[in-house]
Amino acid sequence: MHTEPRADEWETWAERLADRFRDHFWVTDEHGPYPAVALDGDGKPVESATSGFGHLLGTGLLNAEESALLAARLAGPDLDAGHGLRTLSSNAVGFNPYGYHVGSIWPHDTAIAVHGLAKAGFPDAAVSLAAGLLTASTAFEARLPELFAGHGSQQSPYPAPYPASCRPQAWAAASAILALQAALGLNADVPGGTVTVRPTSPRRTHRSR
Repeated sequence: MHTEPRADEWETWAERLADRFRDHFWVTDEHGPYPAVALDGDGKPVESATSGFGHLLGTGLLNAEESALLAARLAGPDLDAGHGLRTLSSNAVGFNPYGYHVGSIWPHDTAIAVHGLAKAGFPDAAVSLAAGLLTASTAFEARLPELFAGHGSQQSPYPAPYPASCRPQAWAAASAILALQAALGLNADVPGGTVTVRPTSPRRTHRSR
């Protein structure tokens, strides 16, 4: 007879997963330790600082120290372009602001990072990225495209369009909803029939039925 794992078994599995991730993916460069974007064919980490950091925050995979390290890297000017989050650090050899995944900015990717930063307790970095998206949206008539160029706000107050980008585009449009959810600390508990609102600032909690 098949039985579902107990809660403590899932917790043990999650701890082992975090340990495996820590052993195989974490590397160190001149800025400190960070998780590599992938493993190559030989199982060695690919050492590139990317927007993928934002997908790890708030998941439970990282401890507090690791989360703080990634939040600091995401807030750096090489990744936070002022219009959102670059897919690849501008310090990387292969950086290209018009590169599809090597320097451009994807609104949904940035929104995931905003949500993860807010959930992990790093509101300043979350607000900076969210504000960048708002600035970028004005350049596209409040209809964020699939992606746009990652030159950054130091070069121009508004981002340059990516030539083949879809606009409108579904998950780019949905990025606004996730950013709003992060700002409000909004969590819907459907089975419990509650909606919790926990804004990052001021720190107040309101629950309604």
